[in-house]
Amino acid sequence: MDTRPPNAASESDDPQPVTTDAPFLSIAFSAKELCTRCGSCSGVCPTDAITLTEDFYPSLIPDRCIACGLCGAVCPGKTVSYGDLAEQVFDERFVDRGFDGWVEKTYVGFSTDERLRRGGAGGGVVTGLLAHLLQSGAVDGCLVSRMKKDRPWEGEPFIATTYEELCESQGSRYHIIPMNTLWADLRKKPGRYAAAILPCQTHGFRNLQRHDPELAAQITHVVGLFCGGSLEPCLPTEMLTMRGIQRDQITDFQFRGGDWPGQMRAILKDGQARPLHYSNYKDGAYNYFTSLYMPERCQTCLDGSNEFADLSVSDAWTRDEQGEYKFKEHSRILIRTERGAALVREAAEAGALVVKDVTEDPSYRTHKMQTRRKGSLAPLRVARWKQAGRRVPEYDRTAPDDVTLKERITERCSSMLLRAGKWKPFRMAVMGFLTSRYAIPLIKLRLYLKKRKYAKRRAR
Repeated sequence: MDTRPPNAASESDDPQPVTTDAPFLSIAFSAKELCTRCGSCSGVCPTDAITLTEDFYPSLIPDRCIACGLCGAVCPGKTVSYGDLAEQVFDERFVDRGFDGWVEKTYVGFSTDERLRRGGAGGGVVTGLLAHLLQSGAVDGCLVSRMKKDRPWEGEPFIATTYEELCESQGSRYHIIPMNTLWADLRKKPGRYAAAILPCQTHGFRNLQRHDPELAAQITHVVGLFCGGSLEPCLPTEMLTMRGIQRDQITDFQFRGGDWPGQMRAILKDGQARPLHYSNYKDGAYNYFTSLYMPERCQTCLDGSNEFADLSVSDAWTRDEQGEYKFKEHSRILIRTERGAALVREAAEAGALVVKDVTEDPSYRTHKMQTRRKGSLAPLRVARWKQAGRRVPEYDRTAPDDVTLKERITERCSSMLLRAGKWKPFRMAVMGFLTSRYAIPLIKLRLYLKKRKYAKRRAR
């Protein structure tokens, strides 16, 4: 199939110099603020003409570019058509089915492999599913991420082909990692692969299926990760600096290390685990970092539940009437396609996972904070920025009609904080407070408000 744009040069044409404002290139070259930094443009390029900068934006090598147009065709940064994606993945056209999207079944579960369960963020479900695929011979490798061994404050994508390599990918990494750059490796090695990726990366993959189906066919399973917004890659280094830890003193940076639900911490060369903030991932400083370190394109993303994966996985945060978690160290699994359903069914039958069907329980829909951030506030921001003349992604989904005044005020305030977070002295000052003992009263207030909320529910 010819994937070149209409103005692309053929082999018989005289080669023309390509500049970064060429219309067939991915959106990052003309509107950097719309780049998701998913790595799709670099991964799909057949001539390795696109490399990535230190902060993962694409950079063009003009002499290598053949103007094939693939990078622009697969780029998910400028346009996301929910109707087209739904028709492609589910064979039914729709634009909005709520935050969770198309869901066939909902499960909660955990990996039966104790090493995977303890090493994972939510019961090791994602790694357990990938390990089942790998060990059963269904795939030859898995597209996953890890922290670099020589620079453990930086994340990297890699292809795990053994159980031990999969274990290196365990745990959550919440800063930007351009997973789709791994497509370039797939061009050089035959086989079948599974991918554990974020929503924007899934959008890029679905575009790849349309424009380079031969390459896309090598990825047989898409395990989607929920996403509230990635964080800038500078977060780990700035956090280490704030806590007085030299980078050469650590062997690992963990976003959710230790007992569930985990805590941001550094592992020192002497084996000591050094906490980087008070409390845990759920109640500590991390909750506020999304208001300081979230990239501009993430602020305008509407897909938090990975709506077009084969299945989507998130923590099972559901609480009982006393405010206690119903399922600690479990994940919630949203089945979207028959391929996703077959994967979970076969993994459970093989004893790799323990799952419980909670499809009929409404309490297992996505929690309100996540739904508000991506389902209400992000569409509001897109509409407001567009009206102000700012470049925003093109969607066929709009803000809901029942937006409250409180939500409008919240969106304005969060946007102001995110804008202020671009100024390093400001975000470092805020981080210094959030990671210090002076933030303990804020944590206690947060916990008190939670207990009060559940107490009111019990009283009803």
